[in-house]
Amino acid sequence: KTMRIAQQLYEGVDVKGEGTVGLITYLRTDSTRISEEADAAAHAFIAEHYGKEFEADTVNTKKASGKIQDANEAIRPSDINRTPSDIKDSLSRDQFRLYQLIWKRFTASRMANAVHETTTVTIEAGNYGFHVSTSRLAFEGFMSVYVEADEEKSKKQAVLKALDENTKLELVAFDPKQHFTQPPAHYTEASLVKALEELGIGRPSTYSPTITTIIARRYITKEQKNLYVTEIGEVVNNIMKESFPTIVDENFTANMESLLDSVAEGEVGWKMVISNFYPDLAQAVEKAEKELEKIKIEDEVTEEICEECGRNMVIKYGPHGKFLACPGFPECKNTKPYYEKTGHSCPNCGKDIVIKRTRKGRKYYGCIDNPNCEYMSWNKPTEDKTMEKQEEK
Repeated sequence: KTMRIAQQLYEGVDVKGEGTVGLITYLRTDSTRISEEADAAAHAFIAEHYGKEFEADTVNTKKASGKIQDANEAIRPSDINRTPSDIKDSLSRDQFRLYQLIWKRFTASRMANAVHETTTVTIEAGNYGFHVSTSRLAFEGFMSVYVEADEEKSKKQAVLKALDENTKLELVAFDPKQHFTQPPAHYTEASLVKALEELGIGRPSTYSPTITTIIARRYITKEQKNLYVTEIGEVVNNIMKESFPTIVDENFTANMESLLDSVAEGEVGWKMVISNFYPDLAQAVEKAEKELEKIKIEDEVTEEICEECGRNMVIKYGPHGKFLACPGFPECKNTKPYYEKTGHSCPNCGKDIVIKRTRKGRKYYGCIDNPNCEYMSWNKPTEDKTMEKQEEK
């Protein structure tokens, strides 16, 4: 959704009094470089609206190297003088929010650093020492325009009132706490993208398709916000690490990107890159085709009973996703669609409400006894049974 909205801002939006205007520069880049013209315009804008002291001393207008794709400038407003408030009436809610984020981050990147004044107090208590510190914002700098969400939360600091080296403190209470080491948290989509960025794997335009693909192939599963590796994901990962260690190495993608950049700049011949890479890959693929054994993932048994032979049906995977099949195949060839149950009952007939999807992939909630019961709802079932009445599909 974010990329789609950014594409709209890049292609152009009808702005009152200006016509169709492209509001941002090219969006599929992770460069941090900007043009000298844009930098000069930003400095002039900051000096006029905030003051000369808010201008940054040094700026980044040089091409970066390493893991960053730098064929284009950084994502920035096409004109810094076109402030979010000026064009708010011409944008949808989401367009405005995204443009405001891009405008604020770009403007803040051209501004001077913020200055904090920090005070630290060491408290002696017998043989022990305790420390408390606080800071105040002495000069806002770029923070007058943009502040990260986690920095907003961390603003709450201990307030040190009139303390000096002779101040005597009394123990009011002692609250002992024991902390245990926590295992690393599961990846979420956001933290996975952050890890990919740090390792130089992929590009902004490929993060979403990458996550969608590994979910569709059942290598990972998503529960609420967390991503969990499935059994088939573990097996495939182990096979890839054993058979293709050079490709699944985390530095492979970044190194290949660097080589391809050199090819594009005419510094290295593409045949040399291929000749250094392909023979080893072809040999590894040939070896894998001969030696790799087929891996069988055990089917998940369900409580659904086969009407033809009485066995418990199992969940299998086909080209279109999960389906229920009789484990007695080929003697019994009974199959039926697999629906995820919501744990709620149909208000019309009392049978299970399940999650279904339209032909276009939109999720809805319907009675498992369809077409005998035509109940459906776009809204998720709730405990109080106040589900909206049957709607026409």
